[in-house]
Amino acid sequence: MMKFCVLAKISKRMVSFWYQSDSNAYAPLSIKESNEIPLYFYVNGNDFIFGSTARERFNRHDPNAYGNYFEIIKDPGKHFTIYGNKKPVKQLFYYGIEQYLSHFLNTVLYKTDSIESYRQHFPMRFLFDTDIEDNEQSLIEHLFQEAGYFNLDRVQYHKTLLDVLVQKGTLPPGKSVLLLSGIDDVLYLKLYKHHQAEAIGSFKLEGQGADPRVRILADMIVEYIVLQNSYLSIDKDTEIAVLLPFCASLLEQSSPIIKGDAELSDGNKYWFKVNEKNLNDRLQYYSNDSMIYTAIDDLLKSGGLLIDEVVILLATEEISTSYFSNKLLKRYHHVKEVKAADIKDTMKSIFAEISSSNYKAKSIPVIAPIVKPVAPIVPVAPVVPVAKRPPLPTPKLPPALPPKKEVTVVPPKVNIPKVPDMKPAMPAKTIPVKLPPLPPKKTQ
Repeated sequence: MMKFCVLAKISKRMVSFWYQSDSNAYAPLSIKESNEIPLYFYVNGNDFIFGSTARERFNRHDPNAYGNYFEIIKDPGKHFTIYGNKKPVKQLFYYGIEQYLSHFLNTVLYKTDSIESYRQHFPMRFLFDTDIEDNEQSLIEHLFQEAGYFNLDRVQYHKTLLDVLVQKGTLPPGKSVLLLSGIDDVLYLKLYKHHQAEAIGSFKLEGQGADPRVRILADMIVEYIVLQNSYLSIDKDTEIAVLLPFCASLLEQSSPIIKGDAELSDGNKYWFKVNEKNLNDRLQYYSNDSMIYTAIDDLLKSGGLLIDEVVILLATEEISTSYFSNKLLKRYHHVKEVKAADIKDTMKSIFAEISSSNYKAKSIPVIAPIVKPVAPIVPVAPVVPVAKRPPLPTPKLPPALPPKKEVTVVPPKVNIPKVPDMKPAMPAKTIPVKLPPLPPKKTQ
């Protein structure tokens, strides 16, 4: 019997897909040469599009295109219509992901069956990036549980990363760790007592999620593009955040003239040219280092830790630079960078663990959102054999996404919602894959 698993890494702007089948090494799950999909959706009649084409329509202000997913789902009254049925906007994500799962069945496993016959046992893993809040993670998991996906699990990426770094000798096993990650120009700080412990403190700094040189270069590139293309109407801060990973790679190659094609948030590329001397001149006026120092010092103090007891780990490419590392080393004694090989070894370890568990899921922790409920949450019990199941209750919708607040709730065991009968789906126009069936029809 073939064994397989699909993993989706989810951040606020992007979803990335990987898979493993049988004893093969893990690999990216790609459509149109990329496994990274921008989080945009387009729905018109029976037509559903997920990804870059939907982003293009959204940037043209098409009323049937949706972006800013984790913002729009905070409005419980916002809906979209497909096949003549009105659906809550949060289900856009379910439609998009299941489109990729159907693609995997058809093009990797060469199955002709529809996805609905695989839902109950399909091994699906979620890797939530640092910018996804606990209540947002819970909402995504609820979407798939309600649709009949019971072989789900949440990958603990940072825990595996720290284990790998200890095994490689990069981290001393007894040391505390302060993990720094930069995402969309936000710096996330997470403190661990030791590499196998849960986080004991966290903090985030807006506008500090990159090496200062990287941010300044992104700013200069946006300025150049706007100057050369005066018709563009863009949000400068958004475009700077989008360009940070690209600028980090540019600065790895020293050149007096930095030039190339930069891709903005609308997916279009624009040529630019920046003088490195001008970049260094601007750097002389940068004076925000104290913000990061204060945040680190406060976090260590709250955890009762001294500087010598902590390794500061730079986990993303926007801050894993020699310049940023050297700035921190002037104040802190132990600063290390996560290398590309470390990330690759971490992913290998994650899939090895999934494989060793025979692709069976552990129970998913559910963190209930705190809002005025639209309908009560129905927690999902562990899967039991079909023959032993009691009568199934009518599934209910989970509440809409609330303001960000973390509260842990241990759900009671109850019966599993009924796996819904799905209507046959029509293929999307712009993505040559089999369109997934409808998700379950909910009743209040």
